[in-house]
Amino acid sequence: MHSVAIIGTGSIGKVHVEAFMKDERCRVVALCSRTTSKCEEIISSLMPERKDEITITDDWHTLLDRKDIDIVSIALPPALHKEVTIAFLKSGKDVLLEKPMALTLEEEDEMIAAERESGRKLGIIFQNRYYHDIQRAKKMLSEGYFGKVLSVDVTSHWFRGANYHNLYWRGTWASEGGGCLTSQGVHQVDMLLWFMGSLPESITGTMDNRTHTNSETEDEGMAFMRFPGKALGSLTFSLSDMNEFQGFRFQCEKAAFTIPSWSLSVKKPQPNGYPEEDKEEAERLQRIFDSIPVDEKVGHDKAVSSFVDAVDNGTEPDATSLDGRNATEFIDAFYLSAATEERVNIPLGKDSPVYTKEGLVSTMPKFFKKTISTESQKGNMTLGSASK
Repeated sequence: MHSVAIIGTGSIGKVHVEAFMKDERCRVVALCSRTTSKCEEIISSLMPERKDEITITDDWHTLLDRKDIDIVSIALPPALHKEVTIAFLKSGKDVLLEKPMALTLEEEDEMIAAERESGRKLGIIFQNRYYHDIQRAKKMLSEGYFGKVLSVDVTSHWFRGANYHNLYWRGTWASEGGGCLTSQGVHQVDMLLWFMGSLPESITGTMDNRTHTNSETEDEGMAFMRFPGKALGSLTFSLSDMNEFQGFRFQCEKAAFTIPSWSLSVKKPQPNGYPEEDKEEAERLQRIFDSIPVDEKVGHDKAVSSFVDAVDNGTEPDATSLDGRNATEFIDAFYLSAATEERVNIPLGKDSPVYTKEGLVSTMPKFFKKTISTESQKGNMTLGSASK
């Protein structure tokens, strides 16, 4: 039985608690929040019968030397990820970390070094990988059923009101590391890199902030990229789209498909070059797709259980610290391109203007000045369209 501590008990922290509770190999033994009343609310709503067994603290340092805790799940603001993650790794605990991995590549390199030195595991939660149609499409693409990817179009559109950035840690480059590409679009970025199997060779981007006036950071943007093997890609993202469409459209040599709302198209040319449906091949591919087994668990539940599998089996987590770093490298390359209005080649070196927090903050435009800062906000948290 794994004893688990959850650090951070905001909306996403509660999701972490629920996911660990669903894994029979785990037992939540400690909750940490700067506002301990949130811990009490979670216990009262999810496990009232254990209220006398669970440690509540507002200081995560008090949990470092707890020998009975072996897994720590971190759901804190991004600016705190590096310090807390490294401390728990060095204390001999495996760490599962909510996205994004950290503020900058420099911080993430320090975290990866701590992971290697400690011999513990560091996993990143990218829960959108774990929905059934996405899992099936990834397997078929990896096994060559669709042929080589020619191009991919990615849409990462979300809606948050202008007051979303009123929360104290949101809305500045120094505290959040970016805007909606960092906080929301990182899901689609991770899935893009996971499907393609690599970072792009180059990226060209543009960004703006149109409606979120309490934020220095962007709320919309567009990117164009070229991957190894010459595949092309496009990405559009927004925090102002009430339709909240998030999806991928892959054009491949043998078929085209979309996710997370699965659709498949197969065509063949007529003698004049115009297309006609290849129903036989489409039906064959669909049968293969439908036959691929999937786990009953999805989303955060599967992300947590997969991490526990890695701990139990001594294997790499599904979403590794390198995956977390790759997503940040993509995002930071985009930011650098958008800020300089130039194409940026990947990988970024340690001499890149955006490698450090200081460099990122000084390089990025400040679209608006953050003037409102509140300690907490009321309302329900909503997840992306992949979870619907």
